[in-house]
Amino acid sequence: MPIFEPIGLAYIELAFRISQHIDGYVDAYCGPNYLRDQVLDSVTWPTNQLVQAADQLLEQIETSDLPIRRRTYLRKQVAAMATTCRQLAGEQFDYREEVRRCFDIEPAMIDEALFEEAIEELDSLLPGQGDVLERTQIWRRQFEISGEQARPLIEVIETELRSRTLALYPLPASEKVDFRLVNNQPWSGYNWYYGNYHSAVDINTDLPVALNGLTSLVAHEAYPGHHTEHCIKERDLYADRGWAEHSIFLLNTPECVMAEGIANSAVGVLFTPKELVEWQAQNLYPKVGIAGDPAQELRINLAMKALAGVAGNAALLLHAEGRPANEVVDYLVRYGLTSEERAQQRMRFISAPLWRAYIFSYFYGEQLISRWFERGDRVERFGTLLSEQIYPSLLEQWVIEQANQCYKG
Repeated sequence: MPIFEPIGLAYIELAFRISQHIDGYVDAYCGPNYLRDQVLDSVTWPTNQLVQAADQLLEQIETSDLPIRRRTYLRKQVAAMATTCRQLAGEQFDYREEVRRCFDIEPAMIDEALFEEAIEELDSLLPGQGDVLERTQIWRRQFEISGEQARPLIEVIETELRSRTLALYPLPASEKVDFRLVNNQPWSGYNWYYGNYHSAVDINTDLPVALNGLTSLVAHEAYPGHHTEHCIKERDLYADRGWAEHSIFLLNTPECVMAEGIANSAVGVLFTPKELVEWQAQNLYPKVGIAGDPAQELRINLAMKALAGVAGNAALLLHAEGRPANEVVDYLVRYGLTSEERAQQRMRFISAPLWRAYIFSYFYGEQLISRWFERGDRVERFGTLLSEQIYPSLLEQWVIEQANQCYKG
């Protein structure tokens, strides 16, 4: 068992002290049970004591002799934790400032002209005539299956993705993932990492499962996404190096941007877009009687990808501009080309206190990683993301340096 530095011990204690006030704040923990239990079995700290502890830990980090990259990583993580402590103590932040403090990114509205352009392209690509929203719904419905239909297909997908992942990124021999179907949740899928290289992945069946997105979902949650990242960081950073901060994963911190960016990018490391639609059409669709058209699906998928930032805009409208909920749902329907039922599901996510700022981690993380991949080997760089301690502004710095080198060249 690794021997933790005082800063690492204080980091774990503060995380569990916050979790006594916010259920779910500690998303995963694979460290010694006694460190968790001695906090959770003790009296809950008042919020002013949380703020004081966070400030003291920040000061410890700033004056430590830790390597600068690790020191900066910890400072940004603990600054986000301190923001959460201050919110618990009653301090209020502008929504954009909350996102900035928690995630080490600068949230901004995406120009709706980009959405309009994508919708216009979809209007020309989607089969049939008439309203583009209605035709989008018809297109999506052809891929919808029940949870029970999805169960055996998840096994097919997991087998393929795990094989491809292990060929690129060796994992501990004991690693495993259990897949479960659940309902009444605000998310489509969720990875529960238990430590010791074991995860459970829940797939929400409140709404029909979209088979054309199921491979990406399994990649996101398991191979080579969340489960793979957790396994590698537990092995390389926690078990081998003794870095306590990688025995625990916290919501609403900069590491979430990296984790969701990694997970959203995961399927693209194993398949090109063309390979993905062809593999699904050959190996999944026939099992449930879906007649796929890979060429058409590819064109439509690429156009729809431009709508990925709609949810972030909706969150800014709701929380930064104070727009009424029904107006935000209409926005999600209009620009996301989604049904009202799915828009309401998305609203549940961006309205929940624990998740209201988290929505930005997906789009911003994926966009940042995509820019870094532009001038490097995708497989090699993805391996770097899986195994190293990286925070969003550091990756942004790498992207800028990469662009400057290209310009000078």
